[in-house]
Amino acid sequence: MTQTMTIDAFLTEDEIRRAAQLEDRIAVRDQLIIPNMDRINAALGQNNDPDYLAYAVEYVMIATGHW
Repeated sequence: MTQTMTIDAFLTEDEIRRAAQLEDRIAVRDQLIIPNMDRINAALGQNNDPDYLAYAVEYVMIATGHW
């Protein structure tokens, strides 16, 4: 079963603003996602791959014109 989500399901509003300023998937992963993996996993109800989540953030930032 495919599950869809928005990045605000796992990042706070402040983290989303910071992600828009970072402009780099690796920085998003290292500075926002990895340090918060326990909270993110709990919010999403499963263990997650930080690289995949960083890719998802990158996709949203590009698609919305923030990068």
